[in-house]
Amino acid sequence: MEATAVPSKAISTSRQERLDAIIEVLLADDTTSAQALAETFGVSLMTVHRDLDELQRRGIVRKFRGGVSVARTSTYEISAALRRRLAVPEKSAIAAAAARTVTPGSSILLDDSTTVATMVDHLLDVEDLHVVTNYLPTLTRLGRAATGVGGSTVTGLGGTYNVSHESFLGVGAVSAIRALRVDVAFLSTTTVDTEGLYHQEESIVAVKSAMIRSARRSVLLADSTKLGATSLHRICDWDVVDELITDAGAPVDLLDTIRARGVQVTTVDAERDENATACSEREHGAEEHDEENT
Repeated sequence: MEATAVPSKAISTSRQERLDAIIEVLLADDTTSAQALAETFGVSLMTVHRDLDELQRRGIVRKFRGGVSVARTSTYEISAALRRRLAVPEKSAIAAAAARTVTPGSSILLDDSTTVATMVDHLLDVEDLHVVTNYLPTLTRLGRAATGVGGSTVTGLGGTYNVSHESFLGVGAVSAIRALRVDVAFLSTTTVDTEGLYHQEESIVAVKSAMIRSARRSVLLADSTKLGATSLHRICDWDVVDELITDAGAPVDLLDTIRARGVQVTTVDAERDENATACSEREHGAEEHDEENT
């Protein structure tokens, strides 16, 4: 039972990186062995067993005689570093569709989800935006680009920094959000069903709930893998969400039920969006080539 090979950069320099890489292997293979993981990461069998014990304690994996498998959990969310590698085409298409709804001069809240963070590159040309976020990578990316964005400002929310989620959470973040009133909040979460939105961690639920209450309009970005399941904590019901943007793989009956709750539902074709992006890049390259030859 061989473990999926991981890039050399994924071989951990810290335990958390190795734990994330182990989860990535299990998400790809579903089942593997401790021996295969030890060989993949170049560590002792004892070290791997300690790692697996920790992941099992968190409810992420299930150990059994001769192997280990991923345990789909409703109580723990994987780190931001790993989430960035999942459902990339779907997240990109969803984020692009969401960014197209942002108008110049508006104020927006962006949460700490990797799906919403994918919107950032599409927002760089939107003028006179006021962006508020608790996600450090989004804050850094927009902050560096601020001089190139016409009249736009970026506000970082305070709070307690969470290393795994790369975001600011806690009472400080919630208090800062409650002092705001923005045009649109863009957020994502880990699970969604016909009744509402859910997340595994209470501290994140508090921040997302505050964002929804502080926005005139709330837009949920969620790829189809998140639909049809629940987690430990409820964020909100559908009556406070204005729009759901998801991909074409979402169950039609579930989307119909959500529409019946008064929510605007937008679906995107990730494959078509990916092909369009590739075509656009080819055309852009051809234009540059023509300019060089004129």
